[in-house]
Amino acid sequence: MRTFGSAIFALIALLLVGIALPGAWIDRNIVQVDGFVELAGPLGADPDFQAQLTSALATETTANAELPSAVADIVEPLIADVAANVAALPGYPEAWNETLQRSHELSFPADADVFSGVESPQPLRLDLSPVLALALQEVGDSLGVDVPAPEQTLVEVGAPERQSTLGQLAAVAGLWPLMAAGAAVTALIALVLARRRSTTLALLGLGAAVLGALYWAGVRAAPEALQQMRAERGASDGSISALFQDGLVTQAATVSEPLCVAVVGAGVILLVIGIAARLLSGGRRLRAA
Repeated sequence: MRTFGSAIFALIALLLVGIALPGAWIDRNIVQVDGFVELAGPLGADPDFQAQLTSALATETTANAELPSAVADIVEPLIADVAANVAALPGYPEAWNETLQRSHELSFPADADVFSGVESPQPLRLDLSPVLALALQEVGDSLGVDVPAPEQTLVEVGAPERQSTLGQLAAVAGLWPLMAAGAAVTALIALVLARRRSTTLALLGLGAAVLGALYWAGVRAAPEALQQMRAERGASDGSISALFQDGLVTQAATVSEPLCVAVVGAGVILLVIGIAARLLSGGRRLRAA
């Protein structure tokens, strides 16, 4: 009975760890605005994404410049040229980071239920107004005039149902401290109940190593899975929405892979300690006999 109880608590511990670890990563890198900016920041320097970004900016800049009709035909080509090269301006990195901050606050659900998601979901959107303002300021400085920038310049990068799903994910991820504490308690109970604690420790280590391997396989498959989902919907691969999604998922996979390897390594260490302790205890019993 003790062995069965120990096995049950060990499985519960592994299940809780399996949810707590990705939950902590999601909470840090997606839910928290600083983590999201750090994760998505490198997309602003990606050449393919920059091409789509500047194309969208060129359209939005000329549409929102609010210039008098008498000079619009003369000035709009200059605006489009500046917008197309906005990534080379000195203030671009800061403007891109502010874009990510605004987009996170705009699109990320403030209140979400684990089961129902968001009550009235909105599309996930990028607010390009900081980058647009940078381009318009450059135009205004070169012409010696004030070119007003719009308060918001929104580009949709995800359907409304994505926000609901994101809200559910965030609600679950926010529980990771409780799950981690529960995992530690149940693992300790499993060891206390076990007749052979070294064996239980080894099995916990093996389970952790398997979890790390599953995490690694999942993050490696995520970019291809996203492309396949988009192909099934018939969505374009070259749009700013697709490039942002692809870039974010690829960046997340790149950042996550070392953590997955670390989980595998921690599991292997526990496994080795458990096996070594089992061999040592077995050797002592043989000598005592």
